[in-house]
Amino acid sequence: MKIGRSFPSMKFEGLIEDTFDKIKELSTLKGGEYSGDDDRLLNFRRNGVDLDLPMETVWRVYAAKHWDAIGQYIRDMQTGKNCLRLESIEGRVDNLLVYLLLFKAMVREREESRNPIRDSVVYNPSINTPTNIPTYEDKQ
Repeated sequence: MKIGRSFPSMKFEGLIEDTFDKIKELSTLKGGEYSGDDDRLLNFRRNGVDLDLPMETVWRVYAAKHWDAIGQYIRDMQTGKNCLRLESIEGRVDNLLVYLLLFKAMVREREESRNPIRDSVVYNPSINTPTNIPTYEDKQ
């Protein structure tokens, strides 16, 4: 079997640099849009409270759309189908990398606080509001 292509190490290093720059940009712009400046995980917490789910489950749904788009790209490539895409495949990869960093922040927060996963959504039946996480209204 003959290998006809090459992706040189220097080109890969450039890809890493460009990707990290893009991740920083996306994290700043999208993080501010969804969560503000105080808590980058607020969007996941808020939606977890609204849906009575751990924030990690909300994260999984959001991240899955990028995995799905990447999977469809691969299936299309295998069948020779050429589709117009609203977002570039590289943009999907960059977004997924940001989501992975957000998940890493969730893991780190859990490990530092030693809270089990279900603790992210705990309701006090007497007042019917979350008791251990900031609510959207608290952030206003």
